[in-house]
Amino acid sequence: MNQRSPRYELLVEPDWLQARLDDSTVRIIDTSVDIIPQPPGPSDYVSRQRQYLESHIPGAAYLHMIDDLSDSGGPFPFALPAPETVWQRLADLGIRNTDTIVLYGNQVHWATHRCWWVLAVAGADVRLLNANFSQWVAEDRPLAAGPETFEPSLYSNVPKLNWVARKAKIAASLKEEKTILLNALSFEQYAGRGQGFGRPGRIPGSLSLPSATMMNLETGAFRPVNELAAIVTATGIEEADQLITYCGGGIAACTTFFALRLLGYDNLSLYDGSLLEWAADPDMPMIID
Repeated sequence: MNQRSPRYELLVEPDWLQARLDDSTVRIIDTSVDIIPQPPGPSDYVSRQRQYLESHIPGAAYLHMIDDLSDSGGPFPFALPAPETVWQRLADLGIRNTDTIVLYGNQVHWATHRCWWVLAVAGADVRLLNANFSQWVAEDRPLAAGPETFEPSLYSNVPKLNWVARKAKIAASLKEEKTILLNALSFEQYAGRGQGFGRPGRIPGSLSLPSATMMNLETGAFRPVNELAAIVTATGIEEADQLITYCGGGIAACTTFFALRLLGYDNLSLYDGSLLEWAADPDMPMIID
């Protein structure tokens, strides 16, 4: 079995962040959204910027997963924007490429994880708060209200484009024994039941690794590393040369991707189009139980 070193630094605890609220090199971003399911298609993720203005972690900016961190002209909903677009969003908030970014959100945890993946692909040093905003409030930690002001900066970085898988790569992987696809949807969706994304089921050869099993859905904290490792090992992926996570629209897959990075995996990418793209192409195979 391969020995991996967990990347504990990807998660920051509330105590760590509270102690650094006045640190100008630690930048906080609220990514909270409300979700409106629209089966059988993609859910709508509604901005909570108004609620952010009412209460947020001091110094935090706000970014919306769709309006700010998706390509509105892309071939499918929630498409990854160009790195230059992300860099401009960060520059507008006065963030520099030497800063550490910490994201938090509300109970729609997977949207925050999607924002983490988008920023990380663009090259940012980005971490997740190991708690949601409700937990921060419940622990009686500092709060602020109203708009925050930021002096624009210049931002650029080195993107991690190898973290992004496209449809052609997925199709080719079906013939590659050492590439394993990981479906981050619920097991019911994996089996072809429940909410679908155009066509029910999964990409052939996929293994089930639901994003919801990775964390405490009430507090927003990830499971301890030893528990995550046990869940992942049970899927039988240890001999894979390449792991590719996917889901319905490339969002829940970010939670599973993050958990694997946290555990020390390097051979990772994420299928950005996921089933919204794959299932829409009748030439692409899908199976159900």
